[in-house]
Amino acid sequence: MVITISIIYVVLLGQMALPSVEPPVYHIAMEGSAPYYTPKIATITAGHPIQWDNQTATAHTVTHEACQTKHLCLFDSGAISPGNSFVLPSLQPGTYHYYCRLHPIMRGIITVNESSFRGEEPPLNG
Repeated sequence: MVITISIIYVVLLGQMALPSVEPPVYHIAMEGSAPYYTPKIATITAGHPIQWDNQTATAHTVTHEACQTKHLCLFDSGAISPGNSFVLPSLQPGTYHYYCRLHPIMRGIITVNESSFRGEEPPLNG
């Protein structure tokens, strides 16, 4: 009987799902006045999703500055309606300048740092 209980215990443990750990989302707000993207300059850790929330009464975009040139266009949200959001799953380490194609005065910068093995990460909201 002890053997049977041990086998059942092992089988049940094998079927248990471990909780998945999702990295927290970094939020950037789109606003109707300067600095337009808040924070305007964001520093995050690689692997974190980035979400832009349109809090204005008009559509905006989140467009990688390289999309204006013949360089590699890494992200372009298209028009984001009021009250909606755009999410990038993550970006590789580096610095990314972006703007709104509909309102070119709206500009922001994202700096993505390497993941830290010591558990030290910049704050997620500014």
